[in-house]
Amino acid sequence: MDDIWDRSVWSDLKTCFPDDNNGSRILFTSRNEDVAFLAKSSRPPLSLRFLTDDESWVLFQQKVFPRETCPPQLTEIGKHIANKCQGVPLVIVVVAGILTNEKKSPDQWEKVGKTLNSQMTADPQIWLNTLALSYNHLPHHLKPCFLYFGLFPEDYQVPVWKLIWLWMAEGFIRETGEKSLEDVAEEYLMELIGRSLVLVSSRRYDGGVKACGIHDLVRDFCIKQAEKECFMQQNFCELPVSYFAQPKDLFIEDSGSTLITPRFGFATQSGCTKSELADLDYLRYEFVRVLCTSYGFFSSYYRKIVKLVHLRYLEIGIPRLLFSDIYLPTTISNLKKLETLIIDTWSSISLPHRIRGMVTLRHLYVTAKMGTLTIEKPGAIYPFSLDNLQTLSDIDARSCRDFLAGTPNIRKLGIKGGIFTNGLFTFPDTDFLNHLQELKLWGNGLLRFGSSLIRLGGVRFPTNLKKLTLTESEAEWNEIATLGKSLPNLEALQLLTFACVGKCWKTSDGDFPQLRFLKLFAVPIEEWQVSSNPFPRLQRLVLVGCPELQSIPSEIGEVPTLQMIEVRDCNTSVANSAHKIKEEQVSMGNNWLQIVESGNRESPKQSV
Repeated sequence: MDDIWDRSVWSDLKTCFPDDNNGSRILFTSRNEDVAFLAKSSRPPLSLRFLTDDESWVLFQQKVFPRETCPPQLTEIGKHIANKCQGVPLVIVVVAGILTNEKKSPDQWEKVGKTLNSQMTADPQIWLNTLALSYNHLPHHLKPCFLYFGLFPEDYQVPVWKLIWLWMAEGFIRETGEKSLEDVAEEYLMELIGRSLVLVSSRRYDGGVKACGIHDLVRDFCIKQAEKECFMQQNFCELPVSYFAQPKDLFIEDSGSTLITPRFGFATQSGCTKSELADLDYLRYEFVRVLCTSYGFFSSYYRKIVKLVHLRYLEIGIPRLLFSDIYLPTTISNLKKLETLIIDTWSSISLPHRIRGMVTLRHLYVTAKMGTLTIEKPGAIYPFSLDNLQTLSDIDARSCRDFLAGTPNIRKLGIKGGIFTNGLFTFPDTDFLNHLQELKLWGNGLLRFGSSLIRLGGVRFPTNLKKLTLTESEAEWNEIATLGKSLPNLEALQLLTFACVGKCWKTSDGDFPQLRFLKLFAVPIEEWQVSSNPFPRLQRLVLVGCPELQSIPSEIGEVPTLQMIEVRDCNTSVANSAHKIKEEQVSMGNNWLQIVESGNRESPKQSV
């Protein structure tokens, strides 16, 4: 049975097929993962993957040349066209149908390849009905979330955290019991993925979705359907995909090219001069909820921004040319409904103490590449509580202790720099943050004091911490061993760019009992010694830019949960040891271990 949409349909049909134990089987297909699970809840359904480039080419040839082979002069352009279908069989068949009626010449196929989407939209019924069926079966609350993907340019891989924050700002997410809005939004996304409407681009260490996107044809459908429903109107010039490579950049230009959603406020500007910004008429954006700008808080500009009192999401990009420290005005606190504040800058940035009164703030995400975030202290200390705040990044270690006391529900925290206490450099304690799941500590490479290195042993962490990232902390390897015993629930550990110093890392039994993901990037390690039972739950090991390391301990290969070893820009002996581990696994009948390697080279010591 093909294409079952509703759970009740299968519930009604299966009564017609009693189990007589005669060995018969029923096979049905569905685009809805929840329906597929009804077949046999004890086993997961078979999720059909996308076709590989080779498989796409085979299907393409079968449809265009059913009784002959593809002429050599059309092979290269034909493969290019097939690859543009991104492994979706329906799209391949539709495109093949277009080319079947075209002249079989390279020039003609080149033209078709360049105008692929426009040719398909010229006769939309060949694919529109299929997508419309999927859309019509969406629950009402998922439809605006799906159509919102039409705002992004083609082939743009949307960071999930940003997508969720935008959905929340637009009011798409409903409160559900005691779940946070972020958790509900992630459930919405997973349902769209389960319905095969949204594609997973990359995953987190824990299998969660890190970035996602939609097929080009699905995007075309989103735009057409959104216009049909008056969900949004288009009057803008698209930016190239390369423009969206940085986190600060978003969808639309505001000067001369604008996209506005009548039901939900949205405006983004980029590419204007300072004088043009001063002339922008923000009266027409009175009810805007989302604003993204690449020109920061110029004096004449921020006076207009802080009047947009309905803003839920504000993203500010500070030009790279401005290296002086940035001070946001106290009037930023006028944005009483603001939930997300994103600032991307190369220098340090200071926020006024009145930000303590912005009680709706949920995400304060700062990327200060060459500096830190500081929050001014009030003249007189007063109690405050930002109960909704869940994300805080790049905050200065000396600025954060007072502020963190008023953020009891924070989940993701990034601290830059250290504090000097009891004659030692260290990081602030965070053990009182009972909901903290991810912590990034960045030493800034400035933590040496005389001959002293930063000390981690005395730092008190929350025991429920799941992910820890250390960068330029220059801690000794024995400090990491201490962490292994004090963080029993840690699932991901990233040691980046001189996070540790010393030649040898020794781990022992009991260290990091729940660790699933371990990454070493640009750390000066030469030898790695492990116990007989290291990292008992490790699934993925990543080694990048560690040229002095000689090998991966063979004991790592004995971890039963290990799925992948990634070795990049390291010594070839490290890659060889990874392959040796795989050979041992294969000899024991375990074929699931993957080895990924690139850029490895023989060290000068070996070549001598």
